[in-house]
Amino acid sequence: MASITLKGREIPLLYTVWEMKQVQEEICPLGDLQYIMFGRNKDDENDRSKYAGPEHLNAVAKLIRILGNAGLEEAGKETDLTDKKVLRSLRPMELTDAINSCVEAMSEGMESEIHDEPKDGPVDVVLEEIEKKKEAAG
Repeated sequence: MASITLKGREIPLLYTVWEMKQVQEEICPLGDLQYIMFGRNKDDENDRSKYAGPEHLNAVAKLIRILGNAGLEEAGKETDLTDKKVLRSLRPMELTDAINSCVEAMSEGMESEIHDEPKDGPVDVVLEEIEKKKEAAG
């Protein structure tokens, strides 16, 4: 699971349909998200003048808050992130890494299935596929 470290605290990031809905309600339509998250002008992708501007930073804070609180909730921890806490926890040089962590979490969320927690020890991938096929047929 993707995560981000804010002031030494590891925050898991989770993206499901619920977070997808929140992103659209609080930030922008999904089709515009890539432009806003990378500070680009939708009409001119080479124009990055919005990077680190107020609109860009607000969007980053909201996305980290949404994904971070979802990850904390799934982990059974207190969902205490706020936009202000997120921005206060980031140094300007960490901004790109924070955005990349969110992109990673969203990519994981777009996978075709939700994975269980990793198992301890070695995993036999072939055996797992056989078991999945048996469950589907059974």
